[in-house]
Amino acid sequence: MSDTVTKNESNSAAAMHHDHRQWESDVSMWRDDIDNWKDGHRAALVELKRIESKLREHEASLDAHCNQLDSHEANTLQHEHSVAADCRNHTEMNEQSIVDHAREAEAHQRLFQAHERIKKHHHTVMAHVAMLQATLNAAM
Repeated sequence: MSDTVTKNESNSAAAMHHDHRQWESDVSMWRDDIDNWKDGHRAALVELKRIESKLREHEASLDAHCNQLDSHEANTLQHEHSVAADCRNHTEMNEQSIVDHAREAEAHQRLFQAHERIKKHHHTVMAHVAMLQATLNAAM
């Protein structure tokens, strides 16, 4: 708050002159603030373009992860049919089926770990976006 003289002291020209000088100083400092804020705003707009690019990369990663899930699901289903056929034919599990199952188990574990990393990252990003939206939507 500026150093304005009290109402009782404001009857003199000197007091008024003091107020005017203080107000000019305040306005000058406020303009400096605004210049700094505008610089920050311009930098934020540049950063938002970079963030948009990163969000699009994130979306592509989600699509790629979904494709991996589809492939894993198809492989699992194919192997399940093979195991079911062996059971119907009362044949022993062949070595290749056991190797395939071990490979599927490893792939499933990798997908599980990837999914957990993606989920954590996604929730963090979306929380920050929500905070930014709430902040920008709030009245100044």
